[in-house]
Amino acid sequence: MFTLFVYSMPEFWFGILVLMAFAQGVGPFPSLFPAGGYSTPGADLAGFAHVADVLNHLALPWFVLTIAFIGEYALIMRNSLIDVMNDHFVTTARAKGVREKQILWRHVVPNALLPTFTIVLLSLGFVFGGVIAIEYVFSYPGLGLLTVRAIKSQDFPLLQGLFLLFSAVVIVANLVADILYTYLDPRVRAG
Repeated sequence: MFTLFVYSMPEFWFGILVLMAFAQGVGPFPSLFPAGGYSTPGADLAGFAHVADVLNHLALPWFVLTIAFIGEYALIMRNSLIDVMNDHFVTTARAKGVREKQILWRHVVPNALLPTFTIVLLSLGFVFGGVIAIEYVFSYPGLGLLTVRAIKSQDFPLLQGLFLLFSAVVIVANLVADILYTYLDPRVRAG
């Protein structure tokens, strides 16, 4: 139930709720994190203090993005596990008397991880390309926020360059997934 809720929830909506809860505070609870940006404006921090400030500003966008993707990964992994549990090699392992825990961790999970692995790598391409809604909600400077500003100012050459970069990143992530697939799945190597 939780994974379905998280998967179907719009990222920008969840980001706004997280901002209201943790950046403004709720009731007697004070605000815990800054509302947005890369670092605290006007604070000339250096060294570890600067790193801590940047991580403090990154906490809420990271949390929202992680929760949003966990739902997708959990649903795909669950469906893959159900699919693999019905395969013949699982029935054979059960017939040989292998314990259910060993069947699950040695046979089922490695085979069920393959689709999830592909989705994770494609999602990394999407994240690198700029998570537009998250960066916009949290005013976090990145390619997503740059895309929104280019759309508002109708800077078409910049948009073309950004879309070319986003496409290239997704293609490279897909290529890396295909190459790593041959190492993870012996059936692909044989073909």
